[in-house]
Amino acid sequence: MVDKTIIANYGDSNLGKTESILLVYERLAKIADCETILQKQSHPNGDICVVLSINGINVGISSLGDPHYPHKKWRNDLIAHNCHIILTACHYSGVTRDAIKKLSATYRIFWTSNARIYQEFPATVKGPKSIFTRFNEQWAEEIANLIECWCYA
Repeated sequence: MVDKTIIANYGDSNLGKTESILLVYERLAKIADCETILQKQSHPNGDICVVLSINGINVGISSLGDPHYPHKKWRNDLIAHNCHIILTACHYSGVTRDAIKKLSATYRIFWTSNARIYQEFPATVKGPKSIFTRFNEQWAEEIANLIECWCYA
């Protein structure tokens, strides 16, 4: 059985953490034995909180990031559903990151970041959208592969 694990996709706002996590969900949903949707947001980004069963391992996915208040509830719902693997989003710092760190007594925690590319000046301009999309797709594929490997180990 896989060790209880949280994978936290963390970083600045508006870099595609939610979209990347949704891509992981799409990949893993194709191989899941069953799926239980706990929450689904109605905003345009379509945040989800879902439990996938893959080879008898509960994998929890929460795409909701900071600073949305239900983040803690969604994470607690995944823990209550006995998820051995949880994939979630958060910022580099703040209450959500701190709450994830507090779970280290029960879960091993992996911190990861999806697409990161910045233009030097002006600092508010980020790289081309097509590069973000490709980086995020590659990140999602690798995270989905990692989770799948753990479920069949």
